[in-house]
Amino acid sequence: MAERRILLVSYYFPPLGGVGAFRAVKLARYLPRLGWRPVVLAPLAPYYYCIDPTLADEIEKEIRVVRTESADPFRLFGRLRRARADAVTDGAGSDRLFGRLTRAAKRINTWLFVPDNSIGWYPFAARAACRVIREEKIDVVYTINVPQTCHLIGRAAKRATGARWVADFRDAWTANPDLPAPTALHAGANRRLERSVLDEADGIVAVNDTVRDLLFAAAGGRRAERFVTIHNGYDPEDFVDLPVRRFERFTMVFAGTFHKRTDPRLLLEPYRECLRSGRIPAGASRIVVVGAQTARTEAAVRALGLEKEVELTGFLAHRESLSWMASADLLLQVIAAGPGSDQIVSGKLYEYLAAGKPVLSIGPPGEARRLVQNLGAGWAADVENPREVAGALADAYERWTAGRLDSPLDRDGVERLSFGRQTKDLAAFLEGLLA
Repeated sequence: MAERRILLVSYYFPPLGGVGAFRAVKLARYLPRLGWRPVVLAPLAPYYYCIDPTLADEIEKEIRVVRTESADPFRLFGRLRRARADAVTDGAGSDRLFGRLTRAAKRINTWLFVPDNSIGWYPFAARAACRVIREEKIDVVYTINVPQTCHLIGRAAKRATGARWVADFRDAWTANPDLPAPTALHAGANRRLERSVLDEADGIVAVNDTVRDLLFAAAGGRRAERFVTIHNGYDPEDFVDLPVRRFERFTMVFAGTFHKRTDPRLLLEPYRECLRSGRIPAGASRIVVVGAQTARTEAAVRALGLEKEVELTGFLAHRESLSWMASADLLLQVIAAGPGSDQIVSGKLYEYLAAGKPVLSIGPPGEARRLVQNLGAGWAADVENPREVAGALADAYERWTAGRLDSPLDRDGVERLSFGRQTKDLAAFLEGLLA
C-alpha cells in the first residue's frame, strides 16, 4: 500500500513542552511506522510557560515541520521578550513579569477572544495548511485541540481544498468546565463554531469516552460512525533504561500542575492531618510535586507548615518527570469536584499506569477513577471527604511499611493504552475514512 500523507496541526509542539505537546509528538513518532508520513504545522515558538526541546528527539529528523508567524498574545510577547528555546525552562517561574501577565490574561481571555486567544494564528496557519496540502498531496488534515483555533484551521483547509479532515479533541469545547463563557453572547458564538466543526469534519476523535459522548450529543446524535475514542496513552519506549531511585522515606509523587479549580490543599490538608494524628510519623514520608506550579501551591505549602515534607521540583524535562514516577512508592492524582469533572483524565495518569506503581486517585466518580479501578492500578478516595483522603494516605503508608503496597495491575489492559496500540487504532480509523 502506498504511503499516506497526514498534516498534523498543533499549536503545541517542541520546543514547547508539557502535556499539550505530547499528543502531536507521539502521533508524529508512531504514524510513520504504520504507513502514514506526517507533516506538522505549528506556530513559530511563542513565549510559553514550559520549554522542553528534548521532546523533538522523539521524532524522525526527516519529518517536515512547517512553522508560521502568529499574532496571538504568547507569540507577540515572545517577539518583545525573547526566551531560550534550547534548554528546559519554566517561563512562568523564571520570568515574574510573564507569570503575572499570564495570570491576568486568564481572567480576560474568554472575554476578548473567540474561540480562544490563539485565534491570531488562524490566518497564517490556514494559508499555510492549504499550501502544504497541495505541495505534499495530503490525504488527511488532522487538527488537535486545545486551542480550538486548530479546528477552525482544519475547517478552512477542508473548505478550500476538499481534503479529508479529522478533528481531535484532547478536551471538550463548550462542555469544558475550565472554559466557561462569560456571557450568553460568547456561549452562543462558541456553540455555533463547535457545531460547524462537528458537522463538517469527516471524523471526530476524542480523548476518552465521556468527551466522545459529549461531542456526539453536541452534534445532534447523528452519524455515530464518525466518532472514535483514542486515549492519550503512554509510550513504553520512554521507560527504557529509565533511572529508578529508592528512598528511605515513603515517597509520594504528584506529577503535573495544580490548575484552576484543583486547589493543592485538597491533597495537602489531609496529608497534614496524617502527620498531626501520627498515623504517618514525622520525617517518615514526603510528597514530591513534579512540574511547574503557581504561587498558590508554594503559598499552601508554607501556610500548612509542610516545607520539610513537600518538595517542589519545578518544571522538568519529560524523562526526568518519568524517572520520579518510576521511583515513587505511591503516585497521586487529584481532581476537584464540580461540573465536568467526570470527563477529566490527566495525561499523566497513563504514564502512572505504565510506571507500574500504585495510584491513589483523589477525585469524584468519573473517567479517571474508573480507569484506575478497572485496571487494578490502585485505590480511590472522595476528594470532597478530607477524612477519607487522609485515611487513604495513612493506609498506603501502613501498607508500605508492611511491604504490601502493590496493587493487582492488569498489565494487558495497560498495554492496550500504549501509544503504539492507540495509534494503530487511529490509523485503521483514518483508512476507513479514505476507503
